[in-house]
Amino acid sequence: MAQVSYKVLIADDEYWTREKIRNMLDWEAYHLVFMEPAKDGEEVLARMETEMPDILITDINMPFMNGVQLVGEVKEKYKDVIVFVISGYDDFEYVKSTLMAGAINYLLKPITKIDLVGALSKALEIISKEEENKKQILKSSSLLQDRELSLLVEREETPFAPSITIDKAMDFAGCSLMLIKIHDLKEIMAAYEYDMNYLSYSIKRKVKEITELDDLLVFNHIYRSNEFLIITELDNAEQNRIAVKILNAMKAVTSSPISIIISEHTYSIESIHTAYTQCISLLMTRKYKKESTILFSRKQDEVVYRDLKNSLGEETENKLKNLLRSRNAEAVKQTIFETIGIKHCEEQGWEYIKLKQTVKKVCNILTDFKIEQNSPKDIVDLENMIDLLDKTMESMEVTKLCEVVEEIVEAVIGEPKEEFAGSIREVVRRSVVYIDERFFEELSLTSLSKHFGVESSYFSKVFRQETGENLMLYIAGKRMEKAKEYMRDQTINLTEIAFMVGYDDYTYFNRVFRKMTGMSPRDYRSSLNKNEADL
Repeated sequence: MAQVSYKVLIADDEYWTREKIRNMLDWEAYHLVFMEPAKDGEEVLARMETEMPDILITDINMPFMNGVQLVGEVKEKYKDVIVFVISGYDDFEYVKSTLMAGAINYLLKPITKIDLVGALSKALEIISKEEENKKQILKSSSLLQDRELSLLVEREETPFAPSITIDKAMDFAGCSLMLIKIHDLKEIMAAYEYDMNYLSYSIKRKVKEITELDDLLVFNHIYRSNEFLIITELDNAEQNRIAVKILNAMKAVTSSPISIIISEHTYSIESIHTAYTQCISLLMTRKYKKESTILFSRKQDEVVYRDLKNSLGEETENKLKNLLRSRNAEAVKQTIFETIGIKHCEEQGWEYIKLKQTVKKVCNILTDFKIEQNSPKDIVDLENMIDLLDKTMESMEVTKLCEVVEEIVEAVIGEPKEEFAGSIREVVRRSVVYIDERFFEELSLTSLSKHFGVESSYFSKVFRQETGENLMLYIAGKRMEKAKEYMRDQTINLTEIAFMVGYDDYTYFNRVFRKMTGMSPRDYRSSLNKNEADL
């Protein structure tokens, strides 16, 4: 079913207010039509019958007919039109009158993007109750909030500084950010059939139901789909209470560990990027284990900047380099897993940041060795595998992490060719078909070797020899092929495409796509459009 667009009419006697709202959003991206704004209430009524807007946002103080009169007449003649009013601080009596006349809420001047996004999202949710394509409208409403609020998180500075939200219940002069990170989103992705926007809407709805706070400002990070963020003024005790409720409720949805990180209660919305950075830094201090956790930031916490002891040491580094030169793969893996201790990081209580730094040091040694072999393609392949290793670390599963490390070591050292029985070669051929059909699912060496009943390291070796490609890189390559196909459909945005091919992190998808194709997803899609235009 094609997406229906909904028309939005703005009424304000100030030219600059009308133009500011016009330029606040990419309206078409959310299937909204920004109608030519009206200058006063009389113009609105004159256009209603023929142009029939779905959403009306009107100022209260306008010449000829004020907002109270306009709302009353519109709701009397056009009951289905959703109306918001724009007011100043001294318009409270007028606001009460417009709400009684049928307006569903009000936006406080000066209008900010966050106010507008909230109003439009709420309007779309109301419309969805009456429409047959309810799911599609709810997805559009969810995407509107997610995209615009995610931009606040990503930007260090914003051109506006909102002081109040659309429900007028939260003063952003002092709020905190709650980051909910689902470390492995694969179960939930499969449950929602890889529909990113519907998954996002449903999880946010669930969070509101769990917390019993329907007006909670919660959004999904569009570039990292496994992160949900809440902006709140609640005190620490209340935030801890709802964080515990969220963790308990999510146990029924996923077996993934979840981290809930809560920033200091000192931020305003314009500095939400700083609060997010604080949450991510604090995340690095959690224990690396498959267990959910809640962490609060405090001013005295400077743990993320502490100096961590090098887990390798000069003697271990030299040993590892010598073993690489002798191409003793088993001894290299033994050194990494046992001597350095990566395999035992959970039982030894390593923090996430310690593991991350240790793994990075090991990867640097492996990369330096590969550079000595002077094989450009192998270096690019190795970089892709290290990126995957970094992403795999997020799962908080030591077994998965070690599996990828083992694959990297074997790819770096290489191995002599062997003759394999026809039966195992047939298994590899079947596994290729399986991957080609299920590229979007969670595919790993462990899951595939278990599915085909073959020991994992043996399966990996045969796959690499028979296909000429590392298993992880083959899976990534197939996903990039499918992503290219999906990009021909202009109605699907790039973050959705990343999700559809199995990535819950657009930033990571973008990095892999760029390395495998030589250009970013956005540039690749632009090249498709240009080629089609030239035909």
